[in-house]
Amino acid sequence: MPFLPFVLLIAWQALSKSASFALGWATALFFGQVPGNKGRYLSIIALVAAAWVVVLVGFAVPLAVGWGLERFGLLSNFDLNNLEVWALTAAIVLTPPALAGLAEWGEFDGSRSWRGWLGKVPMSYPAVASLGFAVLQMVVITPFLVLDRVRHKRRLLEVPLVLESGQSPRDLSKPVIDALATLEVGDFAPSELTGPISWPLRTAGFAASHLLGRVVRGDPILLEGDDLRVIVYATNVGILGPEGEAHRARAAIERELAFSQAFLTWSTTSQGFEERLRRLYRQHRDGSLDGHLDRLQQEIDAAPVPTDEWNLLYRLRLQLEREAREGDTVAANGSSSANPRERRRTAGVA
Repeated sequence: MPFLPFVLLIAWQALSKSASFALGWATALFFGQVPGNKGRYLSIIALVAAAWVVVLVGFAVPLAVGWGLERFGLLSNFDLNNLEVWALTAAIVLTPPALAGLAEWGEFDGSRSWRGWLGKVPMSYPAVASLGFAVLQMVVITPFLVLDRVRHKRRLLEVPLVLESGQSPRDLSKPVIDALATLEVGDFAPSELTGPISWPLRTAGFAASHLLGRVVRGDPILLEGDDLRVIVYATNVGILGPEGEAHRARAAIERELAFSQAFLTWSTTSQGFEERLRRLYRQHRDGSLDGHLDRLQQEIDAAPVPTDEWNLLYRLRLQLEREAREGDTVAANGSSSANPRERRRTAGVA
């Protein structure tokens, strides 16, 4: 059948694309959505780590056991080509340092350097094993989580919320709770993530500490209130709940956490503009912006930023203009654009 190789090639392409999509969805569900090139690097590292574990457990260990049994005379006719041995050994030995190099190149833990990569190499082997086993857990658990979400008619939404260096998801939980309080759908209290969704995160904890740096943290914070579940990751907030409530929660977080200690944009260029808007927010409390916003807007318009991030920066500019013009007492505190408790207290005094 001359067409069989062609059919097999198409089947392989379809299978590989489906696996890549499923893996990307699973990593976003468990690790949160990771922005830009870092997200692509994370998908590659996760996929190769899972393949490395499969090769190690499914091929290398049985071959080593078979070779050992033959050496002790317990097994005969165990033939292994030298080329296969060297290829398998090279794949096992070189893959973890290569993935550590990719993580360093992707600036997962700050600026890239040879010293940083060399420091990761000794721990790359257990770190890649940790990540690989976690990814395989994700592949098994994700379908059950998706079915549970569909059965309960819940929607999963992602909100970009990138922590600054040195911060943890717990640092961000209080501002998120304040934002969710505007919905009046129950009290949200931070707690540790438990259940099946937490298993891969615990398994990947070693990789998160020694390989993935600030991009992935193994300790996201869970906030629950009525029908809403909000998970605070290192680079975003995941919202799971009924469609209407989930969209309202997303709007509240994006509105209330403007000018907070977390970025609402992902790219480095956009975060630079967002930081400048923060400084204007803190400095110009008397309502006088003296044309600073117009000049900054001209720079934003000329910069190569994604459309959605340009829209967000423009919304922040309009929000800053409004609060400066109206002399918003909440904006004067320099911590959050509209802290609900403070706003209610101010309204009561008025």
